[in-house]
Amino acid sequence: MELIGEVREKYGGYQRWVRLHKQTGRYGGGKPGPKKAPHRLLPKERVEITKMAKDETYCDLSHRQLSVVASETGRVEASASSFYRVMKEEKLMERRQRKPRTPQKKPEVKPTGPNQIWSWDLTYIALGPMFVYLFAIIDVFSRKIVGWHLGFNATVESMKKAWDKALCNEGLLGAVEAPRMPTALSDHGIQMAKKSARQFFKDLGIKQLFARYRTPSDNGWIESWFRILKHDWLKYKDYVSFDQLNAIIEKFVVVYNTERYHGAIGYVTPEQRHNGQAEHILQERAERRRQARLLRLEVNRQSVSQIEWREAA
Repeated sequence: MELIGEVREKYGGYQRWVRLHKQTGRYGGGKPGPKKAPHRLLPKERVEITKMAKDETYCDLSHRQLSVVASETGRVEASASSFYRVMKEEKLMERRQRKPRTPQKKPEVKPTGPNQIWSWDLTYIALGPMFVYLFAIIDVFSRKIVGWHLGFNATVESMKKAWDKALCNEGLLGAVEAPRMPTALSDHGIQMAKKSARQFFKDLGIKQLFARYRTPSDNGWIESWFRILKHDWLKYKDYVSFDQLNAIIEKFVVVYNTERYHGAIGYVTPEQRHNGQAEHILQERAERRRQARLLRLEVNRQSVSQIEWREAA
């Protein structure tokens, strides 16, 4: 073992490097500091990397993307790490660092009447071995489903069909006087934030309002309706075709709008709330309860009086 150690000490490259460093204070017995790599970047390549990094055309590209662009355009053939090293030395990496996001503000949703704010989204529904996509729009004030569309694709075109139905159902298209369009509340999905979707809303004069990222509660009205549809209705229905599923959803929308009493709006139907009947219905309900209470008081007092009279007799 001692002989092996002496051989390694005498002929091993690493041990010889350490020994020379201890004796001379130099690395490898040469000049102080690491040696320059023979395959290092050429001065003109460094200049070209710096020039590309400062170019406004590529200001949004990372050092990895920039190295690919430089290779594809034939300007510089170097690795991403070489780009990073040069850009860091030139203090060009700071401008490419991701800026912290400004705190997101919760969207202000306080409608005072129908057709002021419409919450909308899409969901997928299993249909055999495939999925179909449902776009739905709900009025935040009344909880009424004003429009929906079931299709095979989750595209902007399908979204437009749902909105066309909703606007027609509410008489907001083709009116003699320009109606006040509702605000469209949604998350940041592709169908919501796509350029063609933004142009669609802009052409109609509809303002878009977006929920905060990763905060589904900001758009909870339509999310809650999707849950009711799937867990309280579709879960107990049998369907094997697209037409059957479409008919089931159509029936549910009618039941939800006209028959189901909604707790968040005082246990009236969304249709009653939407048409302005809710206040009158709630007043009549309160009056009936008041009359029933008075009747109970009268009957109970008469019963007590009769008992007292009998006891006194």
